[in-house]
Amino acid sequence: MEKIIEVEHLVKTFGTNEVLKDISFDVEKGDVTSIIGASGSGKSTLLRCLNMLEEATSGKILYHGKNILNGEVNEDKLRTKVGMVFQSFNLFNNMNVLENCMIGQVNVLKRNKAEAKEKAMHYLSSVGMAQYVNAKPRQLSGGQKQRVAIARALAMDPEVLLFDEPTSALDPEMVGEVLDVMKELASTGMTMLVVTHEMAFARDVSNNVIYMYDGRIEEEGSPEKIFNNPGKERTQDFLSRFINK
Repeated sequence: MEKIIEVEHLVKTFGTNEVLKDISFDVEKGDVTSIIGASGSGKSTLLRCLNMLEEATSGKILYHGKNILNGEVNEDKLRTKVGMVFQSFNLFNNMNVLENCMIGQVNVLKRNKAEAKEKAMHYLSSVGMAQYVNAKPRQLSGGQKQRVAIARALAMDPEVLLFDEPTSALDPEMVGEVLDVMKELASTGMTMLVVTHEMAFARDVSNNVIYMYDGRIEEEGSPEKIFNNPGKERTQDFLSRFINK
């Protein structure tokens, strides 16, 4: 399989605090990788390093074999190809749903407005938000905002989508509607890295699970291995809280 992202010995420090410690893993085309672990284990920082929202301290992040940390890849171009869906939606409150899904296409990809609108409508329809094109974010529920944020990311034609705890800011009854969109996306072959507390999603939708502890990858493997037969005690302890749920 084709490797899209290769992370080699990645380290990230904030001052004297080493948040990521010697992280290495690969992402192949079509992978759905769930990154699980307690809060503060470095999951979100890792994701933010992958599309250069945070600058890694040392190590390598290769995108199609090119190291993004030494300027081999244009930062803005990388972010169009490695899209991000945030915990807090990050929609523009002064724009309606359609405008939110068009602005990046027009400004960054230099698409004309007609093409941008067509793309936006296609993806808004795919996440069930086409009827809300004229609504402002304040008029939407959390689940609806996150679905718009996913449509906006997809409209940029990314090769990889990073999800940073996409359901953690949502009311419980809205979590399902966002997870359904993500499951559908996974079934289309979209390459996804998902930082999540939704263990059922990690178990049922991923083909690879990474358990992080204290800035390190404690264990990595298939969902069957990690959930049914974890090799490390810390992984067992972490997952014991979620088993039988």
